[in-house]
Amino acid sequence: MKFFMDTHDKTKGTFPTQELTEEEFFANFDALDVAAVQFGAFGHAAHVNLKDGKAFCFMSGPDEEAIRKAHAAIDFPFDSITEVRRVTGADMRTRQPTSAQKKAE
Repeated sequence: MKFFMDTHDKTKGTFPTQELTEEEFFANFDALDVAAVQFGAFGHAAHVNLKDGKAFCFMSGPDEEAIRKAHAAIDFPFDSITEVRRVTGADMRTRQPTSAQKKAE
């Protein structure tokens, strides 16, 4: 399974121009998640700024094409889809103190 971040921005025509309520946005995200299942994908989270018309969705699936197809299935355009690694203590982070942590000591 791979992880992806897809972006939406009303200034680029990939987010509704009228301001959505939280309920409206998350109903759309729920529809995306339902559609994603048929392509082996899953919507984990959405980070959204409704006032500015921007959203960042964290999804997983077998490949970028699955994420594209899920969006197309509900006619939800996007700016980009980027494969990302999930950052947790078990994969990308190290136990070494950062320079900021060293200064705080």
